[in-house]
Amino acid sequence: MAEISTSGLEELLSDMEAIAEIPDATILEMLSAEAGVIAEAQAAEARAMGVVDKGVTARSITFDKKLKVTKDGKAIYVYPKGSRSDGSRRRVAEVAFVNEFGKEGQPARPFIGTANARKGDEAVKAAAEVYDKFLKSKNL
Repeated sequence: MAEISTSGLEELLSDMEAIAEIPDATILEMLSAEAGVIAEAQAAEARAMGVVDKGVTARSITFDKKLKVTKDGKAIYVYPKGSRSDGSRRRVAEVAFVNEFGKEGQPARPFIGTANARKGDEAVKAAAEVYDKFLKSKNL
């Protein structure tokens, strides 16, 4: 009669469980790596497309530093933050929205969508590097 024996199977199963449950700190690091690429790209695209507000919109683009739990999973957000300092008291996000989608008499300057499309692969690569570092820390 044949016998089958294994060596290291329990350790492998334990490692696979660790991969399945990525720690929130690693998820935040991955999302932050992506957000950093996207925020920088959106700011550069805003300047390149001539979003006319003396660079306020480009300088205001930032991302969350805390992990959000949503109905779809975990996330952080990239967005223009703050108010304009020109006395209009309009939020920078409003100005970015009008630039992104346009309004009557003002054509759209879709700097957000353009930047996201242009740098999406690079953002995913940045997150993959963080994940690879996590896997290597588990000797995988």
